[in-house]
Amino acid sequence: MEIQPRIYESRLQAVRGNLVTLKVNTPDTFKNELRRGNIAFDMIPHEPYQLSDVQRRKAYAMIHDIADYEGYPDDIKKISLKEQFRAITGYPKFSLSNCHKDIATAFIAFLVEYCFRFDIPFRFKDLTNTFDTERQVYLCLVHKRCTVCGAEDNVEINHEDTVGQGMNRNHIDHRGHRLEALCHFHHFEFHQIGAESFAKKYHFHGIKLKDKDIVNLKLMSWKQIKEFDEEYRRQKLC
Repeated sequence: MEIQPRIYESRLQAVRGNLVTLKVNTPDTFKNELRRGNIAFDMIPHEPYQLSDVQRRKAYAMIHDIADYEGYPDDIKKISLKEQFRAITGYPKFSLSNCHKDIATAFIAFLVEYCFRFDIPFRFKDLTNTFDTERQVYLCLVHKRCTVCGAEDNVEINHEDTVGQGMNRNHIDHRGHRLEALCHFHHFEFHQIGAESFAKKYHFHGIKLKDKDIVNLKLMSWKQIKEFDEEYRRQKLC
């Protein structure tokens, strides 16, 4: 596995003479440096348009997951993935040590969709900090993976907006509801703590799907969609 550069982001807290206090964004990892006896560090000014440490770590973690699944060394797979990404997007050559944050964002999006496309398991941790949340919810629905943990077993479609007791669940226009894919465990948790608490805990909301996606997920048939549209048309004429 390729050794990643150890780069730590920090923010100035105080200056007293030649004593400078910095707040490190990854204190546990930084403490490991101190335990190994590393007490001297090079410092460079922060570039606001440069990729963040979170983005860098997420990109390398996903490259490792892909390489491990496909049986390639990390460094070889990284070159291949970057070449594929550049061929699709037209971006110039870049380095994950100091590229623009917009390139990092686009590259991580490419890696996430690559994993969904080829059914590659990857760690969902920190995904909400590095990838478009709404796109994540959509991909999890289409590929039937839990939006919280990425599980592929016992995945259920959850209606974030309450359907209502006594309603015929076979006669619901699912296009009017925010939907999200959840494993059985997280689906149960949703109903235990409620929609508002669930969204605050996991930082995402369900989304409304287009007709073709609703049909592909077998939530409705084209016939049912046409029947609802005809019903709405009649209601407008009344």
